[in-house]
Amino acid sequence: MKNLISIFIILLLMSCRNTAENVSSKKDRKDEVSVKELSQTKIDTSVKVSPPFILNNIKCNWKQIDSVSGAITIELRDYKTQRILLSYSDYFKSGNDVNAEDYFNEHFQDLNFDGFKDFLITSSGSTAMTDLVNIYLFNEKTKSFEFSEELSDNTIDEVDKVNRKLSTSSFTIDNEIRKKHYFNKNGTIKYSEIITRLDLSQNDSVGYYKDKYEKIVNGKVVITKEYTIIN
Repeated sequence: MKNLISIFIILLLMSCRNTAENVSSKKDRKDEVSVKELSQTKIDTSVKVSPPFILNNIKCNWKQIDSVSGAITIELRDYKTQRILLSYSDYFKSGNDVNAEDYFNEHFQDLNFDGFKDFLITSSGSTAMTDLVNIYLFNEKTKSFEFSEELSDNTIDEVDKVNRKLSTSSFTIDNEIRKKHYFNKNGTIKYSEIITRLDLSQNDSVGYYKDKYEKIVNGKVVITKEYTIIN
C-alpha cells in the first residue's frame, strides 16, 4: 500500500512540473512574438521631425511618418504642447519632404483671404481628372486646420488677393467646371459662381458648347442661366 501511495505522489509531482514547463514555454513564445512584432513595427516605419517654425502666430513643427508600404502621414503639431493641428495621409507619387526648402511657401497660402495661412496639398488620382487639391482652412478659434470640401478641386487656377477671389476648375470626359469663390473680409464665402460647360462639338473644325451658369449664395442657387457658344 505504501508503494502505491509513493508512486502516486511521484506521478503527481511530475505532472505539476510538466504543466509549469508548458506554461513557461508558452509565455516565452508569447514574449518572443511580442518582441518580433515591436521590432517589425520599428522597421516598417521611419519618422522625420522638422525644426520649429512660426505659422499663424503659433510655433509649430512637422512630424512625418514614412511607411515601407509607401504611405506617408504628416502631422502639423503645436511645438510646445505637441497638439496635432493638422493630419494628412496619402501615397505620394513623387514623395513628400516637410523639410524641403520651399515646402512652406508651396503648401501654405491664404486661400480665403482672412489674413491666416491655409494648407493645400495635391492627392494624385489614376488620371489627371481625378487629381484633387485638398484645401484645409485655418480656424482661428480652434487653432487648427479643417478640410474644406467646398473649396477643394481638381486644380487651383487663380488666387486673386485684390478681389478676394479663388478660382478653381475640374473636368470630366464631357464636362468642364469652373468655379469662382468671392470672400468676405472675415474669410467666409460671400457668393460663388459656377460655370459648367458641355462640349457638343461634332468635329474639330467647329466648337459647339453649352454653358450653364449658377450663382450660389449661402449654399442656395439664386441665379441660373444657360447659353450656347459656337467658335
